[in-house]
Amino acid sequence: MSWKSVGVGAGVGALFGGPLGALIGAGIGSWFSSSKDKFIQRAEAQQLFVFTALFGMLAKIAKADGVVSDEEARVIKAFMNQIGLDERAKGIAGEIFSRAKDDDSSVYDYATQFGEVYAGNKDMRVIAYRILFEVAASDGELHPEEDKILRDIIEPLGLDASMYNLFAEELFGRVQALHDHYELLGCTAETTDNEIKRAYRKKCIEYHPDKIMSKGLPDSFVQFADEQMKMITHAYDQIKKARPSLT
Repeated sequence: MSWKSVGVGAGVGALFGGPLGALIGAGIGSWFSSSKDKFIQRAEAQQLFVFTALFGMLAKIAKADGVVSDEEARVIKAFMNQIGLDERAKGIAGEIFSRAKDDDSSVYDYATQFGEVYAGNKDMRVIAYRILFEVAASDGELHPEEDKILRDIIEPLGLDASMYNLFAEELFGRVQALHDHYELLGCTAETTDNEIKRAYRKKCIEYHPDKIMSKGLPDSFVQFADEQMKMITHAYDQIKKARPSLT
């Protein structure tokens, strides 16, 4: 099945197909009833898709252990502040979160739709995964159910399993195998030095703020691209340490 989103236009009641469309159709569309709304004025349909998908998935992972705890609620609110949502946008995010945590779709349904829409854009999928991982790990540990989701959601997002290891290393200080760093750059141990250099430079361009904005992320999400760039630089540094010929 191919998922489809349409322009904001006169409203967003039929903005998305799939489970995300059902989520908005359940009542969230009424929040966007006027094209004069400040939030709509500054948000394109693609950005709204990201917004809805993220808070839908966050709701599922927050309730993974059966209940959304006070600490998880606090973390979600802090995340809203971190990405610079105004009060109306926070209300919309809260409505998405509330409906998603109790609807019949799974976190993997949302991830599959997101992964299909951005099948040709790995950066968007990696950034979405980073946000989920950071929120889940914000209390310094992963509940077994959160850990399971973070491992299992990789496939519907269309990412490599090494993503889990790389974020675990960054957030919990776990030392990872060199092949994980190669994977982040899209390389292998057999890749030549010049090809690795080109792959690294390409990643630097891909995660430039202007490039990220052109892919549909709200400007407040650029910081996640910055954090991803730090991981890429770290991976490149680790590869250089293992390959003295790479200078």
